[in-house]
Amino acid sequence: MDTEIKNAVSATDQDAQYDDKAKRLLGNKIILAHILVKTIDEFKGMNPKDVVSYIEGCCVPVAHV
Repeated sequence: MDTEIKNAVSATDQDAQYDDKAKRLLGNKIILAHILVKTIDEFKGMNPKDVVSYIEGCCVPVAHV
């Protein structure tokens, strides 16, 4: 097999593994909750444990401006 093709297949496989690991990491609700608390205005100041209950849907808090 051509070296260029091998490298492309290997890179694609590595990207897929990275994508899978990122999805598994973000699939952990408490980790995602910590990210939301640090980055999204509507969640800032909240306890990440409280944010977990908002991740599956239902009632997302809205900031009043």
